[in-house]
Amino acid sequence: MVYRRKMRDEFDENVYHYRNLVETMFSVLKRKYGEELKATKYRNQAKEVKFKLLIHNIDRATSISVIIQMRISTEPLYL
Repeated sequence: MVYRRKMRDEFDENVYHYRNLVETMFSVLKRKYGEELKATKYRNQAKEVKFKLLIHNIDRATSISVIIQMRISTEPLYL
């Protein structure tokens, strides 16, 4: 009983809701770059994941800058 009370008292709502964002990010990375890593050593696997994250961030930054430069509206069309 003490454990449940402690968890209830120390539960942080803000941290809990980050899980959804993290799961979405993992899903995006897996769909874009595949689920498997080519490296066999842990150190190289970590480098590979960091490289995929870097490429994803560069891709997002360039696509956002193109949208801004071309003045493409991101608002939905209401017909």
